[in-house]
This record gives sequence, C-alpha cells and structure tokens, in this order.
Amino acid sequence: MNNLPPNHYTLEMIRQQRIDKKKEILQSKEQMLHLAHQLFAPPQSKNKFEGMMQHVNMGIAAYDGLMTGIKVLRRVRAFFGSGKRKRY
Repeated sequence: MNNLPPNHYTLEMIRQQRIDKKKEILQSKEQMLHLAHQLFAPPQSKNKFEGMMQHVNMGIAAYDGLMTGIKVLRRVRAFFGSGKRKRY
C-alpha cells in the first residue's frame, strides 16, 4: 500500500530549513516596509512654498478628521446614551 520511502530528517536539515525560512521572512518584511513607505510617504517638495503648502494640507486633513471623529462620537453617544435628549 505505502510504496513511498519514509522521509528522514536530520537536525542539520531542520536547522538549515529554519534559517532559510527566517531569511525569506526578513526579505518579505523589507519588501513590505519599502512598499508601504512608497505608498504612504508624502511626495518630496521641490521648493519651500510647496513644502509649506504640504504642511498646511496635512493640518487641514488632520483637523477635518478630528472634527469628523468628534461628530461621529457624539452621534454614537446620543444613540446609546440615556433617555435624555441633547442637541448639538
């Protein structure tokens, strides 16, 4: 029934496979970090004005995200809050 020869593993083979897999994992981690940096890093500004405008845009986006989060939090609290009705 079982015509396949049994696989014999030695400690040295297992160690080598483990080292190889660690190298693979480190390489894929570096690739993922590089890709994430390319995707999410802001573009380099060409002059000071563009750099300043980039900071202004990031500030506006942060403010907008903060205000949206506050509004959502208020609505959730109003929905799950006590019987009191508060208007915002």
